[in-house]
Amino acid sequence: MSDDPSRALAAQDAQSTDGVVGTRPWVQITETTALQADAAEALETADAYGRVPVVVRVRRIAPIRVEAILGAVILLACAVVLPVGIELRGLLLLGAVAAILLGIANRLIIRVPAGSVGLVMRGGKHRTTLPNGIHRVAPNVLLSHIITTRELGFDVPVTQVPSADGVGITVDALLTLGIVDHAKLVYNITTGDLDQLLHATAQDAVRALVRSTAALDALDFGDAAAEGLRTAIDAKLATYGVVCRNVTFTRIQLPAPIAESLEARRLAAVQLAEEDENHTLNLKRLSDRATLIAQEQESRKRAVELEAAAEAARLEAMEQRLTKYPKAAAYDLETGRLRVAQQLAGNSRAVINVGGGDLVSGLLSAREAKQAAKD
Repeated sequence: MSDDPSRALAAQDAQSTDGVVGTRPWVQITETTALQADAAEALETADAYGRVPVVVRVRRIAPIRVEAILGAVILLACAVVLPVGIELRGLLLLGAVAAILLGIANRLIIRVPAGSVGLVMRGGKHRTTLPNGIHRVAPNVLLSHIITTRELGFDVPVTQVPSADGVGITVDALLTLGIVDHAKLVYNITTGDLDQLLHATAQDAVRALVRSTAALDALDFGDAAAEGLRTAIDAKLATYGVVCRNVTFTRIQLPAPIAESLEARRLAAVQLAEEDENHTLNLKRLSDRATLIAQEQESRKRAVELEAAAEAARLEAMEQRLTKYPKAAAYDLETGRLRVAQQLAGNSRAVINVGGGDLVSGLLSAREAKQAAKD
């Protein structure tokens, strides 16, 4: 079975409404035929399958327009035979000259549409290539072909090519072609033959590339593989004035079971990597939490140490003051005792454990003072 889906379509008979069995075309590089005046429209008009022609063969026409020459003869005869005035006779002669020029004008002027070049012949031989525009030529120069100057896209699908490890791979490649020598394209090969040659050359190059590559490595075909493929194809096209400017891989497909297995393996690898990341994150969280707890403990320990140091300093300072000023310390102690005694003197429910005579005398003095205040 053909590697090209369009060629596979060509192998299927298309039943028309009148019962005639035909075959669908599969070629991608096409040509058409048109008059010189219609060449521009023909070069831009796609056929029923969406293909725009690359070459327009210019249909041969008579060297002169017979009807125009016939009209010139009639005008000239009228100018000679009829008894008319000088002014009208001059107009008739002028009309005859204009008709003659119109009759041979298509052999004096060649129009090449924009986006194309024209091939001209003289004496049955190719003479030169004309760029787009209007050109004045000799009457014996003929326009034979109109050829596009645009780049061409050429699809090359190859199915079930065995790889280096025996796996059938389907590859779609898109070639970008350019025409560098239009005369070679027209006179060295037909467009249909060029289409077949391109298919055969490109498919052979793709098969050679796939056979030398493992199946999984084929999924990574990139610029290096595309450049090698372009070079192999371009070497076969130089004779026909065509170059391969670029190759792009549009599809690389493994068999369904292998693709599903590979997808499952990659999914498992992604999930495993995600689990490793989560595990690493959890360990980092635990480590951060342990570090935080240790820092909090260290902070509390430091606070206790600072508090103990402050208390020790306070006690040491107090001890120094008591040692240096014993009388003042005793006075402060007695004053504090007296203050407490005064607060308790007015509370009838308070039970006082008397530890010394001075305290009792202080309490009695405080009660007497309070009673005196009431009286």
